[in-house]
Amino acid sequence: MFTDSSDEVAFAALIDRRKAVASQKRSSIHIRVRLYYRCFRLGVHLLEGAVLAVVCGAAFVQYRPWQQPVIRWWHRRFCNILNLDIRVQGVPVDGHALWVSNHVSWLDIPVLGANFPVYFLSKAEVARWPVVGWLARVAGTLFIQRGAGDAGQVTHQLAGHLGEGRNVLFFPEGTTTDGRRLKRFFHKLFGAAVQTQVPLQPVLVCYRDEHDALHPHAPFIGDDEFLSHAIDILKGERMVVDVMVLPAELPGERDARALARDLEARMSAALRQLHQRENDA
Repeated sequence: MFTDSSDEVAFAALIDRRKAVASQKRSSIHIRVRLYYRCFRLGVHLLEGAVLAVVCGAAFVQYRPWQQPVIRWWHRRFCNILNLDIRVQGVPVDGHALWVSNHVSWLDIPVLGANFPVYFLSKAEVARWPVVGWLARVAGTLFIQRGAGDAGQVTHQLAGHLGEGRNVLFFPEGTTTDGRRLKRFFHKLFGAAVQTQVPLQPVLVCYRDEHDALHPHAPFIGDDEFLSHAIDILKGERMVVDVMVLPAELPGERDARALARDLEARMSAALRQLHQRENDA
């Protein structure tokens, strides 16, 4: 579903790029073997996740300190199966913070979860996805019903987690994009940082192909369906993921709306800097 005409145009352009890449693929036998092998590894990994959730107690109670290393290991292994080559630039703030990221794909979750000790805020639909929803829940994900008017309640929950010293990451665009630009940030959840006066830690994710151009298959937008998109990722070549950690900042006297506006401007400028590499390639 498209939120505006620019989304529809972006999705149409993305489909054209995907078709162009598909026409240059190797033999179907090679791709099929790769897909079957990775699907086998992924199935084993999902079973490992279920076993680890029971062993470390996350299946019964979440947000225990000893569980985060297990969660990050699981995400790293997941990224390895998907053949993601992650390159991190920058160092995050010491201590806990409210993390803010752009949103390109469901891949953002394992990429960021593999590198940082964060808990995620996700749309409520994910909780109902088979297997994935259960794994997200035991990993401590917070779920929000989009359009249900419960942003105030979620802000209160976020403030509670931040007050207890946890890192929570959310996607203020409220939806995914093709990765070329940011959408307008929704401001209400920034109120959690205002309430607790914890730092805001911005981070950007950028997916690249072997030519250092933006990867056409990474974005999960428009009419993409999860299963077909996941299969495309599993069939694909190595994908480079650039993760840029920007300097953290304190809320100070700013309200939630001002924080959202300022972070959006900073992150947009940094995203343009990341894209400059594609133009130079």
